[in-house]
Amino acid sequence: MEMTVREADATLLPSLLAIENVSFTCPWSEESFRAALESEAVRLTVCEDDAGECAGFACLMTVADEGELLNIACSPARRRQGVAQRLLDDCVTHCLRSGVSVLYLEVRESNAAARSLYRKNGFREIGVRRNYYEKPRENAVLMRRVLSPEAEG
Repeated sequence: MEMTVREADATLLPSLLAIENVSFTCPWSEESFRAALESEAVRLTVCEDDAGECAGFACLMTVADEGELLNIACSPARRRQGVAQRLLDDCVTHCLRSGVSVLYLEVRESNAAARSLYRKNGFREIGVRRNYYEKPRENAVLMRRVLSPEAEG
């Protein structure tokens, strides 16, 4: 099945919220998604199949030459099918085109699948944010990918 990544719009809010609510114990609200859609600094993208069904989404914030992957999630039925990889590739491509030199993210310490995906894509674990997540309380692993050699230091 063919998958395409495109920028999200407000018509996709029900799909975004459905995926968010089954993916996270402290999901974003509709207001948070609306704010992301309206923000100049935030890019919200979706991965859709050839039938137009939303398989996942990514939310990326860029400020100056830094980016942060705020949120990435896939429909449970579409996990382990390359959706997260497609979304992550799109985020990195957007960062490179926008002059972003370093990309950050936080991930639950227990989320081995996500941490493996990020490591496979050049992210390195650089720290821990203690008790960052709730429901259940858990540490976040801070990860970074350097996109520009000048940012390596």
